[in-house]
Amino acid sequence: MSSRRHFNPWAFILPGVIAGGVVLGVPVVQAFWISLHRLRMYRMHDQVFVGLDNYARLLQDPLFHLSVRSTLVFSVGCTILSVIAGLAVASVMSTRGIRGTSAARFFMAFYLVPFVATQVVVGMMGRLYVWEPEYGLVNFVLGLFGADGPMWLISQDTAMWATIVTNAWRLTPLAVLIFYAALATVPEELLESAEVDGAGGWRALALIKLPLIRYHIGFVALIQLTSAFREFDTVFALTGGGPGRTTNVLSLLVYNEGISNSDMGVANAISFTMLIIVSILSLVYMRVARLGDLGN
Repeated sequence: MSSRRHFNPWAFILPGVIAGGVVLGVPVVQAFWISLHRLRMYRMHDQVFVGLDNYARLLQDPLFHLSVRSTLVFSVGCTILSVIAGLAVASVMSTRGIRGTSAARFFMAFYLVPFVATQVVVGMMGRLYVWEPEYGLVNFVLGLFGADGPMWLISQDTAMWATIVTNAWRLTPLAVLIFYAALATVPEELLESAEVDGAGGWRALALIKLPLIRYHIGFVALIQLTSAFREFDTVFALTGGGPGRTTNVLSLLVYNEGISNSDMGVANAISFTMLIIVSILSLVYMRVARLGDLGN
């Protein structure tokens, strides 16, 4: 008798599907419905159906275009920095002679501090203790070399880069954890053979380790990209969207339209547009990853 008669996989996944549909699907549908109306926060009962007018307003709004560009720069910058930093730290921690030592365990635990800290705390620490022009850490280190640091969070030339570095520092521990676990699965026999052939150190990392964990790298990059794309707390605590709206990412634009201007229709239109952009990015990644599998 086949065991399939006694095993129905849908019985196990259906409760999760239903819960996910209710928790995620209902707010998405509600947000889309509100985005089709002219609606003020303090007059929720007074709704006027306007169709796609809110979306048409966004397409003609220069501030929305600027926020989209700022969000893309911020997201891509955070993703690149966090992935590179995560690979570097995980590679060092997973090398023989360091992996498993008490120093390595202490460093890994210490490095997880940004991961467990809230985004607001990270942003406040960055604004008060790292990028502060007079007594901040970065300008203090630059002063040791005789260089005068800029007004990082006040200058339009440096505010975005300071924000990217701060948020990338917060995202890096997740990349370290995943890459460290992935590198632990690389067979030691391959690394020993590479050393015999003279391919040790960085060459082993580039020729053996990175190709074997390429799927982990792609997964981490996607997670970091989507996380940075919807980031609000860190940016708000650091710059509040300034100076001159240089760091006014889409999540801050949603806050300004919905809370400050009480225009819930436009705010939900921006939120739904963000959902579409993130979905497209995820689908593109999965498509590229599938083509890579077929190519191999």
